[in-house]
Amino acid sequence: MKKIFSLILTMLTITLYGQEEVNAYDELSVWGKYSGENLYVLNPSENGTFSVKEVYVDGKALEFCQESNAFEIPLEGHELNSFVYVKIVHLPQIKPLIINEESLIKESEFSLPSFVYNKKSKLLEWKAAEMDAACSYRLEQMLYGKWVVVKKLGKPTDMLAENFLPVQLSGMNLFRIVQTDEGGQELSSPVVKLKCPNRKILLLTDKVKEFIEFTEVTHYELYDANGTFLKRGTAKKVSVTDLPKGTYWVNFDGKEAVITKK
Repeated sequence: MKKIFSLILTMLTITLYGQEEVNAYDELSVWGKYSGENLYVLNPSENGTFSVKEVYVDGKALEFCQESNAFEIPLEGHELNSFVYVKIVHLPQIKPLIINEESLIKESEFSLPSFVYNKKSKLLEWKAAEMDAACSYRLEQMLYGKWVVVKKLGKPTDMLAENFLPVQLSGMNLFRIVQTDEGGQELSSPVVKLKCPNRKILLLTDKVKEFIEFTEVTHYELYDANGTFLKRGTAKKVSVTDLPKGTYWVNFDGKEAVITKK
């Protein structure tokens, strides 16, 4: 009996330790329009352990010198005024600092104080009464380094609801409402941030015939073997009957996988 109890205690310790590892990091996110400058990061350390563990630019992992108290995030591949999204995964007790964050030009914003995430209802909420009746609106989510429309809201007088149930990715989620006036000029609301625990969504198989299937509903993007974008959406089951046999890349829940259509 003592041996069994000892084994259970050991397994419980390992499980709890693993959970601590999963939740051991925080995220620092910055975004804006590329102005021609790279970003520079101060990476503090404590007892020989450096804060920054991972860096992503527009959803793609960036190689960097982890054991350095300062490093550069190169952005030269972007066109001037193109949107850039940077995510830094770091230890919570020692936080990194982007010393020239202001080099990313912030987009013009309009005031929408009612735009919030209601933790109780798990809905994004806003008030149409705070919006300009002459403008149209859309709700966007940051997905794989790009702002993607997840809901066309229309004009305030046409809105059937003032809330939306978001499908979140594991990690940090960003949402905004974009306003378009009659002349086509656009402004964005302040960004609402939501941090979601690891949803542990999996791809059921990497060998497919008619459908790509996930264990839960998630946002996805599909590319061919050459990196050409094919489709994106939100689903648990995605039809690929219209695609020829071959190899494809799929992004889902912040992960990337290779699939083969037979």
